[in-house]
Amino acid sequence: MTVYDRYRTLLHKLALVRARAPGGDSPEADALLDTMDEVWDALSEGERAAMERERARLALAPSTRAVPA
Repeated sequence: MTVYDRYRTLLHKLALVRARAPGGDSPEADALLDTMDEVWDALSEGERAAMERERARLALAPSTRAVPA
């Protein structure tokens, strides 16, 4: 797995953790963020730019939760 793929996987895991516990941090989210910081340092500038776009896309993605009618 490349460093880019590793970061992308962690980013998606973080989105899932945050979806389960909206509005609050959790030990699981904190651990993921710490690991993401380490992996981020290993990314190239180009990979970081691509990941910024991925992060923006995830931030704008509709929630995976079903909203009652």
